[in-house]
Amino acid sequence: MKNILRSAILTILISVVISIPSGNLITGENDIEGNYTNYKFFIKSKIAFKKSEATGEISTKTGIISIDGLNKKYKIKKIKEVFRLNNGDKEVFSELGMDKIYSLYIETENNYPVEKIIEEYSKLEEIEYSELNYTGQSAGRKNDFNPVEVPFQLLSLTPNDMMFNVQWYLKNDGSMTPTVGISAKQGADINMIPAYEVEPGSDEVIVAILDSGIKYDHPEFKGRIWINTKEIPGNDKDDDGNGYVDDTIGWDFAYDDPNPSDGFGHGTNIATVIGANTNNKIGFAGINTKCKLMNCKNLTDDNSGEYEWWAESVKYAVDNGAKVINMSEGGDESSRVLKTAIDYATKRNVTVVASMMNRANNKNYYPAAFKGVIAVGATDTDDWRCKRFTWGGGSCWGKHISVVAPGNKIYGLDYLEDDKYDVSWSGTSQSTAIVSAIASLLYTQNRTRTPNDILTIITSTAKDMVGDPSEDRRGWDMYMGYGRVDCYDALVYETGIISENRDTRKEKVEITGDNDNKNTDPEEYNKEKKRNRSKAEEERSRAINPQNERNTSKEEPSRAIKK
Repeated sequence: MKNILRSAILTILISVVISIPSGNLITGENDIEGNYTNYKFFIKSKIAFKKSEATGEISTKTGIISIDGLNKKYKIKKIKEVFRLNNGDKEVFSELGMDKIYSLYIETENNYPVEKIIEEYSKLEEIEYSELNYTGQSAGRKNDFNPVEVPFQLLSLTPNDMMFNVQWYLKNDGSMTPTVGISAKQGADINMIPAYEVEPGSDEVIVAILDSGIKYDHPEFKGRIWINTKEIPGNDKDDDGNGYVDDTIGWDFAYDDPNPSDGFGHGTNIATVIGANTNNKIGFAGINTKCKLMNCKNLTDDNSGEYEWWAESVKYAVDNGAKVINMSEGGDESSRVLKTAIDYATKRNVTVVASMMNRANNKNYYPAAFKGVIAVGATDTDDWRCKRFTWGGGSCWGKHISVVAPGNKIYGLDYLEDDKYDVSWSGTSQSTAIVSAIASLLYTQNRTRTPNDILTIITSTAKDMVGDPSEDRRGWDMYMGYGRVDCYDALVYETGIISENRDTRKEKVEITGDNDNKNTDPEEYNKEKKRNRSKAEEERSRAINPQNERNTSKEEPSRAIKK
């Protein structure tokens, strides 16, 4: 009887989940054109629109005849600033023209395709550009449980965290088999044990995690979550004037509220890698043992995120003190709006680290392909590029890749249960988290370092020619970048110590991104991409993930419902 009742309840739950509308967000990772919202789009005007002195809002009647005409024709119901100055840098904000970038919301009964609408706005003399609000997703997936990989754990001594022995990326003893290769390679890790002795980290350095949220009440994150001390919790006021009400523990940009809880586990895994409490005899060891973790949720509980949320969360992280921004996520399309946010970060000397993504191809994904971003690929337990993760896919490559880092079978905390330690994820997401953590340690050593200083140190100390000989060539190559990162060597870089396999002939590099001699202008690049993408590629992509179909809904999704 209990089994029958359980089956009935499960059937009802599944039916409810299936019936919940997904709004305009594309879920999952795919190469299909059409990953954008149909209920709103971006414009950048040549002059800033006037705001109501009473409400602070912008009227759809801007006073500019040509724009107002299109607003009426296409039934624009709301105009919203993508970026607000708030507590930001006024000079950089103005230099990038961030005060002139807007989201335009469309009435649901509008029958015009949004692609057509942005073409019309782009033709106006008063508009600098108009573009779609693209969507993307995280760059990691949860693996099926493998009991062989997680045997009874003996207490480790260095460090003493219970699950340290499965964290092969910190110390690879050769026991964790790769997905494709024959056997793991001892020492194919980030050389973390001696690195702990050099630099454990500092609570004065903030790493912003732009992701699905974090299980911020987990014991492994006690004392580690960034707290906005200028905000009084629960009083429904923006006490510090940063534009967000009650953002004491970060912000949820996907659902527009002050509770950035994790909706599907990805962000919690990323936070584990970067900064779980270390040497506390439970759970896992973080790479940075003291840094603060800023929780910026910009993915829904179904693993989808709008570029608008990503752009806004980047600015929030910068304005509120983050020194490193981890973006273990990516989208198919380039965007001027998202690039503006990245430019804001780099001009404020904040390092942005992003994932190459997991489609096992050499296409550009964003923000990783933008100038100013450290783009990270993934390696397996044998030090080769991860050609197939446990769940499938494979680490992407390309002419903008900076470095690679371990990314397969990365164990971490669960987002639902405090004492569940058998959860692992795989993808360039996890590799990105490792590089972000190393960057945060480098800033701890010297706060005056710039993003290019951080890149130079990380690339100059990466282990070269450790991967597949057909891919990993001397110096930089498009599969491994400058090599697999080495935390210890990075931390002792300025001492002149040279460890085995360091390529001393590597020259100082700059974060260039998009350095494939193609169009770097987002609008032109997207046009070129659409011209070159064949129908066969789209069909192949759908075959890989048939659920990822183009979204045609014009309904604005509710931002108030979480799982």
